[in-house]
Amino acid sequence: MAVRVPIRQDRSLFNAKFEGYKLSFLEESRQHFVSVGQSGQGVTVPKLSSTTKLSYREVQHRVRHNHLHPGWNTLKEANGDSSASGNAHRDGVLFAIDEDYMLIALQYDKSAKRLRSKTLLQIPVPVTTLNFHLEFPLVKPLSADYLLVSDGATSFYLVRLTLTGIEFEACIVATTDFKPDTSLHSLQAPQEESFVPCGLLDAKAFTVKDSENEDHLEIKFLVHYTLKETFYSSEPSPHRKSDKKTLFIVSLCSILWKNTQESSSMDMDEALLPLDIVHSIRGTELPFYCALDPSNEGYVLGSNTSYKPTQDPVPNQTTRYMEPGSSAMEVDGTSIDAAGPSEPPYIWTQTDSDVTICFALPKGTTKHAVQCKFSRQGLQLQVNLNQTASETPVRTPQLDNMPLFDLIQPDDSFWTLEASTGVLTLSIEKQHSKTRWTQVFAEGVDTDPVEETLDPSVFAEYKASLEKYTTDQANAGPQGSSLLPAIAQDAQEDIDEEGEEIKFSWVQSTSGSDIIRATTIGTGHDWIGQSFSTFEPQGDSPYRIPTVCLKHDVDGLVYSIQHTPGAVPGPVSSVQQANEGVMKFVHTGTFDALAFVQASKREKRWVMHDPYGRFSAIVEASRNVYIYWHTHGEKLKQERQTVIDVSKGQAVDIIGCQLIADGVLVVLMDGRHGALVLELNQS
Repeated sequence: MAVRVPIRQDRSLFNAKFEGYKLSFLEESRQHFVSVGQSGQGVTVPKLSSTTKLSYREVQHRVRHNHLHPGWNTLKEANGDSSASGNAHRDGVLFAIDEDYMLIALQYDKSAKRLRSKTLLQIPVPVTTLNFHLEFPLVKPLSADYLLVSDGATSFYLVRLTLTGIEFEACIVATTDFKPDTSLHSLQAPQEESFVPCGLLDAKAFTVKDSENEDHLEIKFLVHYTLKETFYSSEPSPHRKSDKKTLFIVSLCSILWKNTQESSSMDMDEALLPLDIVHSIRGTELPFYCALDPSNEGYVLGSNTSYKPTQDPVPNQTTRYMEPGSSAMEVDGTSIDAAGPSEPPYIWTQTDSDVTICFALPKGTTKHAVQCKFSRQGLQLQVNLNQTASETPVRTPQLDNMPLFDLIQPDDSFWTLEASTGVLTLSIEKQHSKTRWTQVFAEGVDTDPVEETLDPSVFAEYKASLEKYTTDQANAGPQGSSLLPAIAQDAQEDIDEEGEEIKFSWVQSTSGSDIIRATTIGTGHDWIGQSFSTFEPQGDSPYRIPTVCLKHDVDGLVYSIQHTPGAVPGPVSSVQQANEGVMKFVHTGTFDALAFVQASKREKRWVMHDPYGRFSAIVEASRNVYIYWHTHGEKLKQERQTVIDVSKGQAVDIIGCQLIADGVLVVLMDGRHGALVLELNQS
């Protein structure tokens, strides 16, 4: 069972004096345009076919994809590059891949303060004759000398970097192919889908020793791919856009690279590395935060959904269809009166502040048959019916102090019973406002949880429909008055991840079912963004994982995520807060009023912040970059806001943004518009 980890604020980092931002502009002399790619053609984002069908979450993932990828940069110039290769004076570097799969390096000359572009090599172009859309190609730095490059299909390439004079050279030294291990899935893809495009989430290299005590490179990386599973048995739901449920699989993969394998040119057969899938987990959302920990013991995922190992059995829940106002309700084509015992015992939905649960009881049940008691952590519910031996037994709720998913306010919770329809409704007030429950009862206690039904408006429509049907069916039995949820839909599909309660999970880098060791218990924090990547060593760690910025009231709070090597989940206390060695959140800084100002930027594509807490950048899709400064260690009444018009009056599409050096931001635009270098340092 995963331990519950709190996200706490350090109130000493709040600035009660803050009044606002003072507008400023960046001088033109500190803005430099650079052509990118061969003949300055730049990077063009490939367009999808008009016939391509994607879920909303897949579309959102593509929209927020950053096409500019960081190199193994240490952003603080004074610290240099402390990589094992000894290249202590390398300039900063970023990478991009154009539509012809050319790997492009953007190298920043720190002394001349200029950016130069160079095409390094071409990644083999993936070939597929099937009707699949490919993920975007992506680059992840493994060290100062190696990159892992994904082609957006199924192939991954290990690229060796060398510094010749002042410029980088590159060559492919190994490759590996990913194929889903369907034996891990209790939900299996159709057999004909042997080609499953996958995207790269994160990758890191760790030094390991073999049996002869020689050092080799273990490369671990996380990929995601999509499965479609039909969840309506007849026609599409009138309430949703699709009759397909989108499931996202995240797989942890490992390959071993021995230095003796390296050669000046790659033989594709000899350099094909075997790939091991350590484990796979499933969820209904794509993670928008993913970071492998430098301990090589696990990784952190951030999303507004829970993930479960694919080896875990999927609850045996029958697909359902119900349309309010229709003349009949069906369960897989079977009369509702004959619905089998697989019917879930309740349906439920939630808002920011409360949870509503509905149980279906026989019509005519009186309130005297119901005994319900709420406590801070549990629910006691007994429904006692006077049934004769000749009657068919009716299943009724029998919950003996069942632990709930999170704490509640018992004094503000209540229940109602509609005797004419047999609908028993529990209205439960959450203790932690805006905490998103992933199930009603505690994880580990309820091993077969019922999925959240629908958004509240549709929930009410279903309930009204139920009353209509049960009134018309005078002879319907208890199962005839069952509430029929649409199981495991893409809940809240019309809402982006921003403004949603984020849930972080620590996933152990092992196989088996007990791999999700810790999850956060929400405290009303919503997702804003994460830091730009930096590979500055921290203590004994070769790098640190990105910090995150979460909404709290009007501010943006910055947290570092820490893991103690060797930590295991400890005993859970009475308030579900356990040993935080597995995953700990430390409040390190506050961007004043950031949550408020970013909410007004309707065209924003990314919100990212400096890893050292000096500024936060809001990047629009086609025009402006907004920089909100923060003075470390000071609580000022007024901070500075810098606005940069990247478009310069032209129609542009901003497709990438990264830090390349200390206070130097690079903004990549689509096509021949190239890149814009912004020297943000306040000096």
